Amino acid sequence: MRYRLLFAFALPVLLDCGQILIPRRPAGIAASGREWSRVERPPVTAKAEPIPGFMRGINLGNDLDAPYEGAWGVSRGKRDFEMAAAAGLDHVRLPVRFSAHAGRNAPYTIDPQFFARVDRAIEQALLHRLSIIVDLHHYEEIMKEPERHGARFLGIWSQIAERYKQQPPSVAFELLNEPSAALDSSKLNALMSRAIDVVRARNPTRLVFVDCYFWANAEYLHQLVLPADREVVPSFHMYQPILFTHQGADWMSAEFQTRGVVFPGPPPAPLQPVVAAQHTAWAKTWFENYNKLPLEQNPSGPVTVFLHFDKAEQYAARTHKRMYLGEFGAIDNADAPSRIRYIKLVREEAERHGFGWAYWDDGGKNKGMDVAAGKWVPEIEAALFN
Repeated sequence: MRYRLLFAFALPVLLDCGQILIPRRPAGIAASGREWSRVERPPVTAKAEPIPGFMRGINLGNDLDAPYEGAWGVSRGKRDFEMAAAAGLDHVRLPVRFSAHAGRNAPYTIDPQFFARVDRAIEQALLHRLSIIVDLHHYEEIMKEPERHGARFLGIWSQIAERYKQQPPSVAFELLNEPSAALDSSKLNALMSRAIDVVRARNPTRLVFVDCYFWANAEYLHQLVLPADREVVPSFHMYQPILFTHQGADWMSAEFQTRGVVFPGPPPAPLQPVVAAQHTAWAKTWFENYNKLPLEQNPSGPVTVFLHFDKAEQYAARTHKRMYLGEFGAIDNADAPSRIRYIKLVREEAERHGFGWAYWDDGGKNKGMDVAAGKWVPEIEAALFN
C-alpha cells in the first residue's frame, strides 16, 4: 500500500432505501454507539464460496516489499508468524518487491539471496500451519510502462513458478499488487492472461489471486476478465473512504492531509479541510458532504463500505468466482473508536459475503501486531477478533 497515489471519489449519495436501511438523524450530530449498533446492513443475495486456508489473514508489509530490506524500518521474522497463528488466523499475505531484485535484461534473474529470504518466510508459514500468499508487490515501473516491462514481469513469474512448484497448495501466488496508471484494465487483462499461462505451465492447480485495476478498487472489478479456472480468484482492496483511512499519511499528497476525520460522519462540528483539499474538486466536494449529510448518506459512513462490497458481490455472482479482500485498514492518525468501527465493519462485511480477507499490517501507521511487545494493537485486536 505504501507510496501509492490514490484518487477518491465524491461518492454518490443515492441510496436504494429498500436495501440499505440506516436510522436517520439530523446532520451535524455525531453517531452514538447505540445508534451505530442499530445500523441495518443490506442483504447478501449471492454469498461467495469459501477459499479454504485463505479466509482470515494478515499482511506482513513494509519488509520484503521495501526498496531494499530494512528501508522502511520493518523486519519480519519468526515471531510475526507465531503471533498470526496464535490469534487464529489461517494465512499471511507476503508482499515482495521482486522487481527490485531481478536483472534488467533477459532472463531477468532474481537474486538468489533474496529468493532465499522469501523461502524462509514460506518455511515459517508452513511451520506454523499458516497458508501464505506470495504477492508480487510494488512493481512501480510496469504501472508506468507496461509494454516495456511485460517480458520482464513474465520472466520474474517464470522463476517464481519454477522455484515453488513443489510447494503444497497452502502456498498461493498473487500476480501483481494494485495495478494502476498506464496499466489499465485492457492491458492488465492481456498481461494477466499471459502470466496465468506462465504459472499454469509449472503449477497447474495452484491458487492464483488477481487484483483488478485502479489500485484494486472494487469499482473496477467489472472490467477484470479472468479464465473459468476455479483456482484463479479475483481480489480487491478496501480503503474507501480514503480521506478517512489515509488522513495525514506522509506518503500521500497534500489533499489527504486533513486530520480529525471520523467514521461515521458527519462530525459533531464541521471540519475545515486543509487548503490543498479545498482546491481539489473531488476532495472539496467530499468534505462538504461529510460535514452536512446525515449518517445514511454520509461519504464517511457505512454506505460507502456497503456500495463497494456490492460491486464485489455483483462480480462474484456474475462470474461464479470466489472473492478475496487482500488489504484493508485505517491509519492510526484516525481516532481509535473510528478505526474500530471502520475496520470491524469491513471485516464483518467480508465475512457476511463469504470473502477471504487480510488486514494490512505495515509495521507502522497501520500496525496490527506489536511484535516487540508481543501483543496486538488494542483497537485492531478489537476490530478483528471481538
